[in-house]
Amino acid sequence: MTRIIVDSTCDLPDELMESYGISMLPLTVSIDGKEYFDKVDIKVDEVYESMRKGICPKTSQPNPSNAYSLFQECISKGEDFIFLSFSSKLSGTYQTICSIVEELKEKYNNIKMEVIDTKSGSLATGLIALQASKLVKAGKSFENVIDAVKNMILHIEHVFTITDLSWLIKGGRISKTEGIIGNMLSIKPILHVNDGVMEVIQKVRGKKKALKELLDIVEERMSKFPDQIIGISHADDIDTAKELQAMLQSRMGEAKVIVSKIGSVLGSHLGIGGVGVFFFNDKIESYID
Repeated sequence: MTRIIVDSTCDLPDELMESYGISMLPLTVSIDGKEYFDKVDIKVDEVYESMRKGICPKTSQPNPSNAYSLFQECISKGEDFIFLSFSSKLSGTYQTICSIVEELKEKYNNIKMEVIDTKSGSLATGLIALQASKLVKAGKSFENVIDAVKNMILHIEHVFTITDLSWLIKGGRISKTEGIIGNMLSIKPILHVNDGVMEVIQKVRGKKKALKELLDIVEERMSKFPDQIIGISHADDIDTAKELQAMLQSRMGEAKVIVSKIGSVLGSHLGIGGVGVFFFNDKIESYID
């Protein structure tokens, strides 16, 4: 049996994680100098509550001892495992886990282990993990699942917009002047992820127009594969996520949608009010509905 493991930047809802037996390795969140294991001893809602008080959380990669423990658990049960990592361009998680797994491979050559840089985060990683776990349940081989995952990574899309530029200023991602002027003019940047890196692709005035432009991009990029599960994630703004879902479904019929909250790590960088759509831009041959 193969176990699918993700880190805590994956925002697949808990019920799906449990239903498909997907394990999670937490990153570390620091608030006012105190460290917590993300989604283990601090909830996402608590992180957003701190942010609303003006606290800027700091995040770091997983604790190596937690990774060892989780992987040793798989080994003790005779389970092969595939670790789907947050983008290596945005975190050192991938490199750290690779070094740990290489060490374990030398000791346990009877267990298959693989670490894959998804070049993704949030529900993009979630959609990949969901498909990988469905393939495992369908009886596909370890190698077949890896090949399918690598193909999915080539076609996964993240398109999102940010409501408040203040958090990009705090994180040093834009200048203070640019952020203040942008907020004054109600500028809403639209971003995507290109080869694991976030890029601004448009700047739009006003929230309504930003959501419309976002969906124009999604509709165009999804045109080759309209019948799929779509992910919508939000940074503590369920109303905007539901609004976006309604707009999407009015365009595309009763599309299958997963809605979740953006986790602590990405949320602390993007800020409160961001919302994104995640999907595949081409038909995935191995796709299981």
